[in-house]
Amino acid sequence: MTLPPLVRRCVERAVPAGDDVPGRVRLEQSGEMWQKPGGPALRFTAVEELAVGEVAFSWRGRFRVARLLALRVHDWYRAGEGALEGRVLGLPVLRSRGPKVTKGEAMRYLAELPWVPHAMAANPELEWRELDDTTVEVATVVASSRLAVRLHFDTLGDVVASSAEDRPRAAGKGAVDTPFRGEFGDYRMLGGVRVPTTAEVAWKLPEGWFTYFRGRVTGLERLD
Repeated sequence: MTLPPLVRRCVERAVPAGDDVPGRVRLEQSGEMWQKPGGPALRFTAVEELAVGEVAFSWRGRFRVARLLALRVHDWYRAGEGALEGRVLGLPVLRSRGPKVTKGEAMRYLAELPWVPHAMAANPELEWRELDDTTVEVATVVASSRLAVRLHFDTLGDVVASSAEDRPRAAGKGAVDTPFRGEFGDYRMLGGVRVPTTAEVAWKLPEGWFTYFRGRVTGLERLD
């Protein structure tokens, strides 16, 4: 796989020369999410695992919804299928599946590649295309459809944002393709690699940009 110069520079900056390639990385996260504009912030803690050699991830978050109650959310993509499930006291309270959900989850993996820089060079399921001096497109194929996300770089070679015009967003009982943008910052060494430790993600709605996720990575562990 030939990497565009922007991506190669980013990997060299993030991963020490000669570093062993892990099978997965596990992130510890905390932050806030919003379900709708003007709605209350829902605080969460989460553990996310992202694969290095394939497009796959699993995110498990815990949201405190009352003094003694927590909503546990499992969000994932693997083997060509994505889904989201939520449980309270072990009972299912939400479940999202289908082609649109799968598309959105696969695009999430692409958008979060700055958190797993080894995958930029080692994942054979990724296709790269340089768009301009600061932007590359990374794509993968899901159910015969090509899905792509743009990664935006600063002058130092770090990914500072990801974006796409057609990432599915839940709307009513379905989902609609919606522009999104994620911003990364506060790069630090965690688990022996250089990754962003802050992220903020927003949807572009008819009334303007709506930030729905704001989080921080507090730990990174490399797994076989």
